[in-house]
Amino acid sequence: MRLYLYLRPDKQYAASFMSDIDIHIKELEFLKNIILKHGTRTEIKKNSFFIQRGHFCHEIAYIVRGSFKFLRHDAKGAEHIMAFAFEKEIISSYLPSRKGCDALLDVKALEDSVVIQAPLETLRSFLQISVDGEIYVRAFVESLAFDFLKKIISLHCDTPEERYLQLQKRVPDILNRVNLKEIASYLRITPETLSRIRTRILNESRKNLDFNQDFFSFSKTSSSFHL
Repeated sequence: MRLYLYLRPDKQYAASFMSDIDIHIKELEFLKNIILKHGTRTEIKKNSFFIQRGHFCHEIAYIVRGSFKFLRHDAKGAEHIMAFAFEKEIISSYLPSRKGCDALLDVKALEDSVVIQAPLETLRSFLQISVDGEIYVRAFVESLAFDFLKKIISLHCDTPEERYLQLQKRVPDILNRVNLKEIASYLRITPETLSRIRTRILNESRKNLDFNQDFFSFSKTSSSFHL
């Protein structure tokens, strides 16, 4: 499958485009099982690096517990978070493992984490003796490209509030695990804008709750009157 990065600023196109892409869930499950079978359990402390930018990444890992952020610093030293990874997800540099392909991003633990990590060489050797090895590798890379493509489309087509709600749906306890500054960086907004969004969502939830309670009270009163 080939991916052609062609963006149009309308959600209808974005939705139809993403629905046509096959993520190859079974193939990713196959890769996960290889890591679990041949990997080693490793504890990674909060703020420790799993991958550092500019270094060749020799490992691939499955997250058992914890979370990570993919980040890069600009020329002024400001941190820009490109992605998050949580339990049951796979992390690596996601670059072809050949000489000269160093990591473009840092991958850093957001909290004390536990992973099962395996050398890329082990994974590659196992896949080479598998009839469908090339298919599994391609599926893995395509799924990663799909995830980043979704984020690009979302940045162009969705409001900051919609992006925040999508993140909250993906990770309901995100606020207990990631600070507001890091969430704001990921959403490409300021912490102040994020605070206003959260306040607006909270106020809307309270209004809906009050409306539902009033409606229930009215319905109960009406039923009593008719009786």
